[in-house]
Amino acid sequence: MANAVTSMPENNSLGYEIFYTRLVENPPVQGLGFNFIEGQAKKDLYFNETFGLLASAKTACGWTKKEGGGFIKKSIDPQEYDFTVGQCYTPILKSIFGDKLPNGHKRGELYPEIINYITEGQLDATNRDLLYILFLSDKQSTEPFLSKIDGVYKKLLEGVADNDGTVDAGAITDTDLLPDNMMATMKRVWDAQPRKLRRKTAAEKKFYVTGTVYYAYENFLQTKTGNTSILQTNFVTDGVAKIAYNGVELINLDFVDEGLVLYGQSGSPASTINPNRIILTVPSNHTLQMDGSGYTMIDPQYILANDEVLSPLTAMLDYQYGFGDLNVFAGF
Repeated sequence: MANAVTSMPENNSLGYEIFYTRLVENPPVQGLGFNFIEGQAKKDLYFNETFGLLASAKTACGWTKKEGGGFIKKSIDPQEYDFTVGQCYTPILKSIFGDKLPNGHKRGELYPEIINYITEGQLDATNRDLLYILFLSDKQSTEPFLSKIDGVYKKLLEGVADNDGTVDAGAITDTDLLPDNMMATMKRVWDAQPRKLRRKTAAEKKFYVTGTVYYAYENFLQTKTGNTSILQTNFVTDGVAKIAYNGVELINLDFVDEGLVLYGQSGSPASTINPNRIILTVPSNHTLQMDGSGYTMIDPQYILANDEVLSPLTAMLDYQYGFGDLNVFAGF
């Protein structure tokens, strides 16, 4: 049954005011700087192998042929996820929204205030969950929604195991993030860059770091940098305008810290997996495929047969990176 949306209640006509907050502000899943592909079907991605040394000393007629310059094939195959929310109509009638909701033969009509409340909250939570899926997915995971694809961290670990040029710069302990050690930790990751990544400009590269790393580096800048108290005072009172190392911006992935608390428990008794993680890479080296932006077009409806307000929502997603020697990671 489609909704016959009632008009918005007049200003000051309700006996209450509503205050609600969004979840922690997260970057849009499509706004991380990754290469973005729209589509639902599986695709083959081809990445060229660079030519090796071609020069040879020519001393006679004929040619010295060098092999190389082929392609590496990788696949990307989006999997579908369900982000639907629903609610029986009766509790909504008896909630703070009830005074303006019709019953009887007009049961199920929704006014814009309710529609906005549902859609904003649903899209906010969906984006957060898509970020969890993108970074934390592992086909061996015991959490069903994280076991459909291999995400960023799992793919990078596989790259090291396959010797594809991806560099593992080692573990990151809490001690490594103390102000006295923070610079050495960042330098260790920086120095581990393969030649191809090192040749990229600072503007082409990003650090993708978890919240523990981001805030530890911010603390380091505020307490250990500069030769004058003026600079340090400015950092403390006004904050650090741009968090960067050697000109490369740090992107705060503190949703990963949150996701590990929820889904990264291990051991007995269970404890959260170490969240200290750094990736240094070229964003365009990473490809995210989704079924477009249609998942943002949601329409809460009253379903007469079930006597419920239902807001169906699905999205499809998969991830792949291209060249291993454009990736350095540490901490996982």
